[in-house]
Amino acid sequence: MAMARKARWGTRVISAAVALVAAGCFTVRILPWFNGERAALATADLFLPKAAQEVYRQELTVKESVIEPDGSGNLAQTQPEPEASPTPSATPKPTPTPKPTPVPTPKPGAKAYPITETQMGGGTQVGNLFIRNSTKQNLDFKKELQTLPDLKIKADGTPMVLIYHTHTTESYLPSESPWFYEGTETRSQDGNQSVVMVGNAIEAQLKAAGFGVIHDTTIHDYPAYTGGYTRSAETMKKNLKKYPSIQITLDIHRDAIGGNDGERIKPTATVNGKKAAQFMILTGCDDDGTLGFPNWRKNLGLALQLQQTASDLYPGLARPLNFCNRVYNENLTTGSLLVECGTEVNTVEEAAYTGRLFGEVLVKTLQKIMESQG
Repeated sequence: MAMARKARWGTRVISAAVALVAAGCFTVRILPWFNGERAALATADLFLPKAAQEVYRQELTVKESVIEPDGSGNLAQTQPEPEASPTPSATPKPTPTPKPTPVPTPKPGAKAYPITETQMGGGTQVGNLFIRNSTKQNLDFKKELQTLPDLKIKADGTPMVLIYHTHTTESYLPSESPWFYEGTETRSQDGNQSVVMVGNAIEAQLKAAGFGVIHDTTIHDYPAYTGGYTRSAETMKKNLKKYPSIQITLDIHRDAIGGNDGERIKPTATVNGKKAAQFMILTGCDDDGTLGFPNWRKNLGLALQLQQTASDLYPGLARPLNFCNRVYNENLTTGSLLVECGTEVNTVEEAAYTGRLFGEVLVKTLQKIMESQG
């Protein structure tokens, strides 16, 4: 009887040992699955909404590449240059883990829409610039380009340019993102996040070149969006009365362009190796004389000169000039234009860079006009 009990006890010990070894082997096999990316994906599957899960998977599996627009306006994808092999050393430095691209924090259940980055083109080509003419005017734009605007420009600090914003709170993404989440804020009263920041960059370039500039940052679209142009017209009139030397008024906006199924379009161009938001100049017209805009042709002359300068200095930075049957307060002076800088999915950094570049374009154009005046 004692022998039988010892035999059963020995069998149990052996069985327990075998089970322990098997459990250890299974743990070793599954631990790598729970490390790093797989663990993150498992957590995402458990706790994130479906749209956010897909975003997370995309971020963890994306390959590093450089995406730049090619000449046709399509995206060209190329692999980065290979890095040189590190010099052997006694104590090699650990390879830093690349950080994922920051994205806005999605709200619970928020949908994620793809952001498509592209260089926008099209329109009618006139020399090296492009124009989208949606008016009934059949103009010879080459001939129009030969006449410089009749503006009295000085570079002695006298106010020449008024910068303002009808939609002052239009803002940009704080950082690069491949996705736009439903509910992401596209308006901000923080001037460092909005079109005010673009105006600041333009202002800095003008002042550095000696041109006087008034940058009015009055908010016209908050708390009420409707009536923004009526309110900004009052701002224009107030400044034109206070500073009668002003020759040019620029209403700086940012655009919003959607595609299929909620897709967002991000217009960019690469300038000196750095990504910038494309800008678009909009100049109005009065096709049938009912808009109270008799001097629209003079505004068109300024718009064409700016478009030409931009095409010469920074090819691809400007979207086609938008010549349309609209007013947008451009009837208040003979040097009034509306400028769209990027869209709501361009970043603050890209938009600020464009503000600087557009400021350079404006300075060159004003200097050209001054030279023509002797």
